[in-house]
Amino acid sequence: MSEMKRYSTMMVLLHWVLAIFILGAIFVGAFILDEMESTNPQKITLLQMHMLVGVSILLLTVFRLIVRYRTQQPLPASSHNKLFDMIAKGMHHLLYLLTLLTALAGVALAYTADLSAIVFKHIGTLPKDFEDYLAHEVHGIFAQLLLLTILLHVAAALYHQFILKDGLLSRMALHKD
Repeated sequence: MSEMKRYSTMMVLLHWVLAIFILGAIFVGAFILDEMESTNPQKITLLQMHMLVGVSILLLTVFRLIVRYRTQQPLPASSHNKLFDMIAKGMHHLLYLLTLLTALAGVALAYTADLSAIVFKHIGTLPKDFEDYLAHEVHGIFAQLLLLTILLHVAAALYHQFILKDGLLSRMALHKD
């Protein structure tokens, strides 16, 4: 069997869909929802979207892990530095972990604040301040750590592509070489 040079189309699609969903959810959560008053009528609609995307992120991440472990993957990229290669492996695991923890903390917030009834059934009213919920704080911390990890992931990919010039980005391209 020959060595795979790139990830499967399914892995690539899941990678990019998750990247868009995660960055969008972080942006909406941190810069729009957190700043918006609970009395703003648009907050319910944005919360619906945020919650649906969050559950999608959770389900797609679990699906991506299943696909990852059930299909052949290319060999890990090497930076030709054992320490950097170990860090890269840990960072990929951390990306999965933080994605799952952020989504699960969001589910915990939705449960403790009874957001499903409020947002989807229009029963009750939004809490005046989500800061009163520990799950909100945890969700925010995980989201910040996830964003930092994503930025490091992007920096490492760019390092491979433009400093090491090893064509790493082609492994996640939406087309076959």
